[in-house]
Amino acid sequence: MPKVKVEKIIKAKKDKVFSTMTDFENLPSILPQIFKSVKIISREGNSIVTEEFVKMAGRDIAQKVKHVIQPTEKHEVFILEGDAKGSHIVESYEETSEGTKIIVEGDFKLVGALNLLGFLAKGKIEQSINEVMDEFAKILI
Repeated sequence: MPKVKVEKIIKAKKDKVFSTMTDFENLPSILPQIFKSVKIISREGNSIVTEEFVKMAGRDIAQKVKHVIQPTEKHEVFILEGDAKGSHIVESYEETSEGTKIIVEGDFKLVGALNLLGFLAKGKIEQSINEVMDEFAKILI
């Protein structure tokens, strides 16, 4: 299945970028075109489990996700249920002179509606990640 790596610099401080991107409950109001709904199911230490309805790669997806947060440095995403079940995504955050560099690396497992992307999957996923980061960049300026 597709492995992707996307990097982007957002012209904002690392703590602001990280806190905005990991404010799960508010993602639907921040980026309603991508995050249709996010419900927190549980919190334990630095681990948060959510039920999410998102639009990714042109598809509407319902999923259950485990987020493991290492504040301002790393956000790991484990998709527990849904069309990308078994996927693992790591977001790393680095302070630069230009702002915050975000590195997103993902190992995607695609089933159901997402499996229909076939050989186009890698490009569609990278495009979707870039679109999400572009939207965050607009908000955080």
